[in-house]
Amino acid sequence: MSETSNNTFDWKAFEKFFGGKFPMQMENNIPTGNWVENYVQDILSNIPIGLKKNNLLRHEIFQTHNFVFIKINIPDSINIGDLYISSSSNQIKIEGLSENQPYIIKLPVLVKSRDCRAKFENGQLQIKIRKIKDDQKFYDVYVHND
Repeated sequence: MSETSNNTFDWKAFEKFFGGKFPMQMENNIPTGNWVENYVQDILSNIPIGLKKNNLLRHEIFQTHNFVFIKINIPDSINIGDLYISSSSNQIKIEGLSENQPYIIKLPVLVKSRDCRAKFENGQLQIKIRKIKDDQKFYDVYVHND
């Protein structure tokens, strides 16, 4: 890249080098305004709907020595019977929401996904999952030499 004779960066040559016009306003060959923020906001507003986060639900997580508890306030607009809840060793997925986007909750520790229970009362979904005990024990591994 080159600089002009008054020690300013040659943005026109920069655009030409990259083969396109950059989304910034120029004044005396110097970028002006908050073009970066406007450019980022424009990109974010064009994210496909499938990638946007589901904003219907909010959750709270707390732990004991043996369990992870998740509390989720369910809005009146959602029928609890339409929800499908599944668990893995590190997250909970709730499907059947009105936005047709799953609500994913990342868990703070590994859990026994088969040992997951949920109940709904007073507009709140409560999920209880047993933690996997990390016993930190070492076990002998035998090497077979054929």
